[in-house]
Amino acid sequence: MKLALAGTAIAALALTGCSTGGSAPEAPAAGEDLVIDGETIASAETFAAAQEEDPIVFYTGGSEVSEQQAAEAFTEATGLEVEIVRLAPNKLNERILAEQPAGQLAADVIRISGEDLIAGIADADTFAPAELTDDISGGLMPEAIYDDGLYFSSFDRVYSFGYNNQVVDEADAPQDWADLLDPRWAGQAGIVQVGAGGSTAALTRFQLDRLGEDWLREFAANEPRIFDSSAALTDALARGEIAVGPMPIATAYSATLDGAPITIATPAEGAAAYPFYLGQTASAGSPASASIFVNWLLSTQGQTLAAELGDYPVLEGAPDPTIGEIQLPPAGGEFAFRSTLEESLDNLESDAALWAEIFGYTG
Repeated sequence: MKLALAGTAIAALALTGCSTGGSAPEAPAAGEDLVIDGETIASAETFAAAQEEDPIVFYTGGSEVSEQQAAEAFTEATGLEVEIVRLAPNKLNERILAEQPAGQLAADVIRISGEDLIAGIADADTFAPAELTDDISGGLMPEAIYDDGLYFSSFDRVYSFGYNNQVVDEADAPQDWADLLDPRWAGQAGIVQVGAGGSTAALTRFQLDRLGEDWLREFAANEPRIFDSSAALTDALARGEIAVGPMPIATAYSATLDGAPITIATPAEGAAAYPFYLGQTASAGSPASASIFVNWLLSTQGQTLAAELGDYPVLEGAPDPTIGEIQLPPAGGEFAFRSTLEESLDNLESDAALWAEIFGYTG
């Protein structure tokens, strides 16, 4: 099955944006809690304190477009402003671990993928437990809570593959991972290097576990172009510099909203799913606002937005992910391949070494 957003569908989505499953609330009266779609997001005291603070500084390794949509929806719902600092996860990790020991970490809230990255950030005493309201903490899936609430999984992003539908004829389009081994894609495919972050580590684990090492070696034999980030690969695919390549669904979806001629596959063999971790920093300059932002991102409204951007929510009862009018397979099925944090860490170094050997990659 393939996901294509083109023509009038893209235009309509670009004009209307994504619905968050509820309307923005009226500002609560003085002394009232902040309640959105029936869920308490903040106490009256916390919300009053937040209104006196500076805008939230949000460090993120997520898609620039999807994070901007989340920030705008949050501001519409709460009136609180968000300033986004977006870098690829490996680069963001370097910045955090440089600023934190020096006492210069500017972030109030961090969202990043990569089990090794989040473990290192947590070990550097970067996070303080966010105070979740009863409404939010009671709905989270247990597996989304780490270190007794020091940080959380905010959603699972899916890494599939796509093709440029202006370069590739529909009759020749790849639908499954096996199709990417066809010699017709020699020199026309792309892939992101394994050390770019949690996304590429998860993709490699999926490919080795579910598709097998032989698949990865055959794909490498087609001499794909190697990129440093999924954003760079997506841009090259949109420009027709490559014809096919693996990419996160949410990243590709964001590109289609800007008119990119990309079609995404939901292959029969499944796709890699990986968490984006979320935490409030111990040094937050706007702690009340940061707490509200974390609660909102994990709320029904925040999780519904994540689902509408193609991500799997971590809130019980939240909808399955969709892209436009197309629904992805349910979370409990075989489509989304997930590794636990421990499995990811156990395989990280050996997977990366094997990937580098297979692709002849030296950085």
